[in-house]
Amino acid sequence: NATCFVPFTQTNEFVPVAISLSPRCMFMGSSMEECCGYFAAFVSCVAFGTFAVPIKCAAVRKVDVDPLVLQTYKIGMTLLTSWLVLLFGVPFTFTPWGFVSGLFMVPGGTAGYFAVQNAGMAVSQGIWSSLKVLVAFCWGILIFHEPVHSKLGTTLAIALLMVGLAGVSIFAAPRTSTSSPQEEPLLPDVEEQNQPEIVDNKDYLGFLKRRHVGLLGAVIDGAYGGSVLVPMHYAGPKTTNGLSYVMSFAIGCSSVVTMVWVLRLLFNSVQGQSLRVGYDRLPSLHVTTIGPYAALAGLIWSLGNVSSILTVALLGEG
Repeated sequence: NATCFVPFTQTNEFVPVAISLSPRCMFMGSSMEECCGYFAAFVSCVAFGTFAVPIKCAAVRKVDVDPLVLQTYKIGMTLLTSWLVLLFGVPFTFTPWGFVSGLFMVPGGTAGYFAVQNAGMAVSQGIWSSLKVLVAFCWGILIFHEPVHSKLGTTLAIALLMVGLAGVSIFAAPRTSTSSPQEEPLLPDVEEQNQPEIVDNKDYLGFLKRRHVGLLGAVIDGAYGGSVLVPMHYAGPKTTNGLSYVMSFAIGCSSVVTMVWVLRLLFNSVQGQSLRVGYDRLPSLHVTTIGPYAALAGLIWSLGNVSSILTVALLGEG
């Protein structure tokens, strides 16, 4: 606020008047805080929509990569980059709610990678994006009762967005289910022309095809993904919200993905009746083959994650 002097007409004296100089944004009269939230949401959408592109390259598709391996790379990059917020003056804080976020993030993200591998990136992105929007909207409006300009208008906008994303998913689907589960590129890859076509008609549970299970993975990712940042609302003091939650989120997700690896090792060891056999049965990290691509995917996703946390902190979950 600032004070200026304006003339008072009856006495010709100047009277001090307080005026507000709070920064405003040119976008629909929103405050600067809201504009930052909208920009963060835009960055989040771009990053989340493109992070899976590196794992669709020919070098990665030639290797049978376990989805947990791809998820591990993503969480690893998230942990490495989370400390960068300290450079912006954000104090180090930790809340156990980050572990709860990890319980949503790790299974959902792993299912998402499985969906991309088996159902294709276009259709998987459309499915999980629609569900994430719906789940986050339900949390924000129905559970947290976040204020909106119009509940009816917001509901209609969400419905139109979901219809559009569903349409993308439907028309991005391949014509037949007996061909390769990977979507057909617009331009042929010269390197792939010399590779034999991979056709997988394997049944799951006796009736589900590989593509169907991939679509189920996208549904799981959407259902879990829309709740990933809900624990931030219960974190308590403001010192653990916003950018301060980034480190708690990364530590929590890293703890959960480590726990999943340990459980998988124990499961393999029980089956093989030997800890050595259990270790040998763990999926390979393929560091030299997919390492750079998976790390790039994780870096892009980490950027989207930070932007998403800022969006929720500034604009709300819904």
